[in-house]
Amino acid sequence: MTDHGQAKAAIGLADQAATRPDITQIGGLFSNAFNMYIGMERSARTLVTYQEQVPGLLQTADYARATFAAFPGFKEPEDIDRRVDIRLGRQAILTRKLSPLKAEVLLHESALHRVVGGPSVMAVQLRHLADFGTRPNITLRVHPYSAGMTWGFLHGHFAILEFAPADKEPPVVYVEGRLASDLYVERPEEVRRYHEVAADIRRTALDETTTRDLLRRAAREFENAR
Repeated sequence: MTDHGQAKAAIGLADQAATRPDITQIGGLFSNAFNMYIGMERSARTLVTYQEQVPGLLQTADYARATFAAFPGFKEPEDIDRRVDIRLGRQAILTRKLSPLKAEVLLHESALHRVVGGPSVMAVQLRHLADFGTRPNITLRVHPYSAGMTWGFLHGHFAILEFAPADKEPPVVYVEGRLASDLYVERPEEVRRYHEVAADIRRTALDETTTRDLLRRAAREFENAR
């Protein structure tokens, strides 16, 4: 992201933090770049994301707790609980009555089989995904193993955020850095490339009904494994 773009995003987040206690409570729990993302996520009109694990906006409390507990730097139960609370609080943008976020989630099939927190946690999480996928503002589709690698390489997680015309903000792509720095992309030609790869993932993804059937079948398998 350009210095100008980062400054605009930071100013926008600061404006929200001045009036939103749910933003100020984040404190130093996450990186500044991710704090900025949370602010922009709240202001976005639409979200298109590709993920290889269950995205935070659709995680159950137990799944979120297991992901945070697995990170070596998070040892104190209180810190993990705070992070879980913040993650669950973010999900209100999907269920709020006024202008809920319109989200399209393209989820790689590996997320259905990578065990996080044990079979019981996975069973509940997968049923939660299937149920959430019925909401009118959410499109959830699984990208199956059989689709291979889009464009011939593993492109990793990304989220495309678009805002209402009245906000006069350009679309932004957020790429979580995991072990390195997070990345924001706002150059129009680069944002367009992410839209193109999302379109190709979408083209080879399962439809919504087949996705829900697959999620529920995988949930039953975890239930039987307990």
